[in-house]
Amino acid sequence: MAKAQTQVGTRALRAIFADAKRRADDHGDQPDPDPNIPRKDKDGNEVKAGQWLGAPHDRMPPDCPVQVVGWDETGVVYCTSSTGFLRKMETWDAASLAGLFAPRINTMMYLWPAWSKPKKISEEVTLPARVVRVENNNVMYCLKNEAARLPTFDPNKQHRGRGGWQDNQNRFIWHSGNYLWTVDTAGGRSVLEKSRPSFHDGFLYTRQASTVEPWQERISHTESPAQRIFADLRTWKWERPYLDPVLVLGWLGCAIMGGALRQRPVVFTTGGAGVGKSTLQELLIGALGPMVTSTVNTTAAGIYQRAKMDSLPFMVDELESKAGSSRETAVIELARVAYTGGDISRGGADHEASTFMARQAFFFSAINAPPMNTQDKTRMALLNLSRLDKANAIDRKPEFSDVDGRMLLRQVMDGWPDFYPRLYQNYWDALAPQQLDSRAINTFGTLLAAAELLVGPEALEDVGLPVTEINHLGQVVAAATALERLENLDNWHKCLDLLFQASIEAWREGMRPTVGQVAEKLRLGVNGDGWDAANARERLQLVNLGCVAAGKLGSGIGPCLAVPADGPVLKRVFADTEFYNGVWYTALKQAPKNIVLRDLGNAQKVKINGSTKHCLLVDLDAFEAFQRKGMD
Repeated sequence: MAKAQTQVGTRALRAIFADAKRRADDHGDQPDPDPNIPRKDKDGNEVKAGQWLGAPHDRMPPDCPVQVVGWDETGVVYCTSSTGFLRKMETWDAASLAGLFAPRINTMMYLWPAWSKPKKISEEVTLPARVVRVENNNVMYCLKNEAARLPTFDPNKQHRGRGGWQDNQNRFIWHSGNYLWTVDTAGGRSVLEKSRPSFHDGFLYTRQASTVEPWQERISHTESPAQRIFADLRTWKWERPYLDPVLVLGWLGCAIMGGALRQRPVVFTTGGAGVGKSTLQELLIGALGPMVTSTVNTTAAGIYQRAKMDSLPFMVDELESKAGSSRETAVIELARVAYTGGDISRGGADHEASTFMARQAFFFSAINAPPMNTQDKTRMALLNLSRLDKANAIDRKPEFSDVDGRMLLRQVMDGWPDFYPRLYQNYWDALAPQQLDSRAINTFGTLLAAAELLVGPEALEDVGLPVTEINHLGQVVAAATALERLENLDNWHKCLDLLFQASIEAWREGMRPTVGQVAEKLRLGVNGDGWDAANARERLQLVNLGCVAAGKLGSGIGPCLAVPADGPVLKRVFADTEFYNGVWYTALKQAPKNIVLRDLGNAQKVKINGSTKHCLLVDLDAFEAFQRKGMD
């Protein structure tokens, strides 16, 4: 594995000097002279208070410290304050306007002045009128006029918080709170650029509490802290030591990329007490620094109330399954929404919905993962940890540096132009021929590509992952993830599996066969030591099912299980599942047409318990072939 190094010498000194210069620039004072003093326009002419072109509300004043963003359909105006924060202007009193313009209140008074009366001192001397306050209504008229000229603004869709984003030119944008950062890589360069938060490509970035800022110098693979972190990760006892630490390292990269990614894979580590789950989280938190939010025993509401419009990552420890609790299910559902990105709306006490933009990468740990649906499992890498042998146990004290996160961020920014066109595409090309579905490729391919971005291919080769041999790589990853992918049944398949596991009650001689056992007997037929359709039908009718003998529907169609859309016993079978109250019928229609037949017209009418029902027909031979193919 490539040896971890530290950036030293001239480049490190340049980075430190650039940090110091930036901090000095940040503390520059904003001029805000007395409102009674005339100010000069762009042509050098003196302009007195309230006499700028377009005053008081025909146009926005020049060099106004407040920018109007737009208004929503209710007429509420949104502005960026003098200090760069987003303000929702629902009232226009003195306190609201002071909060909008501070620390440029003199400028606000200069632009929309309210005057004192001239004061007569003596017969010979009269003091002229002076600016003494703000004409609130004129401020309101001006800003509302400007809002009406602009496109309607939706803060829930157009406002972006801190974290990683991608603009319309496919550039990576990092919002650190005080600045937007990007890297100019044109012509092989790597020049860090910054700007104040503003409107960019139709999205509003506003000033927020500061978080991590990128390292000022470019970071190579060999001097990256990711090498040290990767070495630490390999000391845990992973079920797949050649793959699992790579996926965790990849999650670090995904955590930084955040909202820029097409998909944000979830990582869930499990294992008994003493395997080091909490220490693992400590290692990752130390690497990411202030950009990550870590919590224990949280709720989905607690997460989205803290995240708001940010795309910064979340880590949740001890997300245990608890009887009678839906807390952990709601958290996992939130991670599922964040996988491809979505807006979550919640009603408030004032009957107005608040919206949360889910664009975060999530990392979970627990002794036992809570029950999850297939749509949750396919969006995550489930990693199992074992307890270290006492003879090989070590005292884990992860190394931390306060610049690790900044250096990793800079690596992501420099490597972003290469991420999807080359790194991710290489893993797609490796995994697609192995018959992994697109969701699995998106999940594992994104994590692997992010890991290679941070440490390079050599380090991954050293742990046994053949990243330079595409065919071999695809085979290794496909074999390593086969079991968990087999557990993630399609919706229709899960529905049919539940049906097959249902017991047939009230059968004579004390036997209670399952629907699946009867279906298998029907598929084998009499010559295969199974049953004919009459024997199978006698049992299946007890659960409102029917059957059709092999060959009756035409050549090439095997014996079929007939499933109607209704039936009291069927309702009880699916009562406590997502397929309750007839939903099973819709779910089965999602199956391939050669497995669940539904275009045969009157041939789908089957007599069950003396009543003719229109049924979906499950070709048992076709279903058996489908299952065998999945196991090969």
